[in-house]
Amino acid sequence: MNSAIRNHLKRLALGATLALGVTAGAQAQQASGNIMGEAVAGDTVVVHNPAIGFHREISVEKDGKYNLRRVPIGIYEVTVKHADGSQTVPTKQIRVQSGTTARVQ
Repeated sequence: MNSAIRNHLKRLALGATLALGVTAGAQAQQASGNIMGEAVAGDTVVVHNPAIGFHREISVEKDGKYNLRRVPIGIYEVTVKHADGSQTVPTKQIRVQSGTTARVQ
């Protein structure tokens, strides 16, 4: 094998290694988990993380359960509101960890 081919193969191997490293780093930055709990059907659950500006609202299903998927890791404030807008329970804090489901009690 001549030196030109060997150098080309080395560059290809280096490029592939760098590309895999960038992909792994990007996946680590997208770490997320889930939040689930129970409330009255028709209520709205508000999930907020002021540290990162994350805010999401979800309606409680007919069975009284809610489940938020792919929530970035961190500490969240969870508030449940009745359909008429009144707060039903005090705001709770919950920690979301990568690859797990945090249950609101």
